Amino acid sequence: MMRVVLFAATLTLAACGNSSGVMDEIQRAEQNETSGAPAQDIPGLGAEVNEQAQTLPSGLEIQFTRRGANQSLAQPTMNASVLVHYQGTFVDGGQEFDSSFGGDPVEFPLQAVVPGFSEAITHMRPGDEVIATFPGSLGYGPSGRGPIPPNAALRFRIVLLAYQEPGADQVHAPQ
Repeated sequence: MMRVVLFAATLTLAACGNSSGVMDEIQRAEQNETSGAPAQDIPGLGAEVNEQAQTLPSGLEIQFTRRGANQSLAQPTMNASVLVHYQGTFVDGGQEFDSSFGGDPVEFPLQAVVPGFSEAITHMRPGDEVIATFPGSLGYGPSGRGPIPPNAALRFRIVLLAYQEPGADQVHAPQ
């Protein structure tokens, strides 16, 4: 639960330009976790696929590495709150800067995260796993944030486990 609060607070504060102490707390939490959990260890995750990456008009590149078992499920909108596992790395060098793998999944409203991350999730269904790569303009922009330098291109491995639209039931991956 604390991880959820820290992640949401960091992303919200990033939008406000105030990150006092939050990144330090996340880094301390990260030292106590492992990352890169094997995909097969995540309940509800779909079947592996070998799809080509597609680049969207915004500059977001998205590649599906797994598709959920029920592709008839709706995709979340920008108004949804989502439950995900994620791993964030820099495109240059691949260094990890944050991850929920090895711990509990994270829940947050899509409107509280950087544009590239939220846009990627709106193209997913529960059980899907993607690699989303995007330019700094869809990340933390010219100011950067904590360990993320200005205009850094970012890559996220994202697994969408569930989502909930305002006033609706939760939509989750079949288990």
